[in-house]
Amino acid sequence: MSNIPTPLPYTDGDMPDSIRVACASNSGDLLNGHFGSCERFLVYQVSQAEYRLIDVRDVGDDEAEEDKNAYRASLILDCQVLFIASVGGPAAAKIIKKGIHPIKQPTVVPTSELLEKLQLALANPSPWLGKVMGKDPQTRARFSGDDDDDELLEAEG
Repeated sequence: MSNIPTPLPYTDGDMPDSIRVACASNSGDLLNGHFGSCERFLVYQVSQAEYRLIDVRDVGDDEAEEDKNAYRASLILDCQVLFIASVGGPAAAKIIKKGIHPIKQPTVVPTSELLEKLQLALANPSPWLGKVMGKDPQTRARFSGDDDDDELLEAEG
């Protein structure tokens, strides 16, 4: 197990405008885990300027009482995004219900590759990403088309 990366210290507030991301992994720092069977979640704090591995959460399904997927989702409740190789429909629904946005990446890639792409997206976040970043609705409205809908309603009224 020496190929498991070592987390770095992190204190809330160290990385302003950052989000927490979990990556399902079975080996090293690769994204290669299915949600229902991965060995661990690598948890990163990600901002435009940097990303940092802050925790490695081993999955011990023997600790799951009845619902393995609910147990696994509970391990990453503090995360806003989950990168996974694959996930079944019922499990994805449980993840989403917990407020975590699952993103499938079917090919094996280093987590760094995904995190660097995410960093670029943080510069000009889509509405869902802006929401998980805690951006106010007015900041996100430029993407949503809300203004156009209001004008349309006024014209019809």
